[in-house]
Amino acid sequence: MRLNHLKSQLNPHFIFNALNSVRALVDEDPEKAKSAITRISNMLRFSLMMDKKQVIDFADELSTVKDYLALESIRFEERLEVIYQVEEEAFGYKIPPMMLQTIVENGIKHGISNLVKGGLIEIKCREGLQEELYIQVKNSGYLNPNSFKSQKEGAGHGIENTRQRLKLLYGDQASFRIFNSGNQFVITEIKIPKQRVTLE
Repeated sequence: MRLNHLKSQLNPHFIFNALNSVRALVDEDPEKAKSAITRISNMLRFSLMMDKKQVIDFADELSTVKDYLALESIRFEERLEVIYQVEEEAFGYKIPPMMLQTIVENGIKHGISNLVKGGLIEIKCREGLQEELYIQVKNSGYLNPNSFKSQKEGAGHGIENTRQRLKLLYGDQASFRIFNSGNQFVITEIKIPKQRVTLE
């Protein structure tokens, strides 16, 4: 019940942010707006299909993330740079639905969108020596530790949600951390075991 409650908090969050991205395009560039709506349609379909699943194929999650970043690239134009470094072994894993999406969206909303010149989103995924999946999302920006701790019901809600979902699904086998890399980047790192969870 607790896990399902956490999942229910994720879907409206990313949908509303995606719709806000389209709003600015409607008058400015109708063709781009149509493309953006198609992306959102893909994301909505994915969200509805995955609603009852505790874990999904990594490939399906990455596809949704690519739709989201393509949508944001339309909005930010040259202000957003996206880099993918995904090893083939990553596609043999299952991960919680909307988990990577939440991390990437957090980097856009609380990092890049606050920078006049925009910035970078870099997604790295690789397999570890003990058959675990390492996911790293690097985004331009700076994480204020004090303000972050006080925003668990606001800006930090998605991050806290992710922490709780990983704990409920994997216990101590999964790990999560978010930290600053100098003054220019925020890095989020997640480790997930390969064996499938038994919750259904």
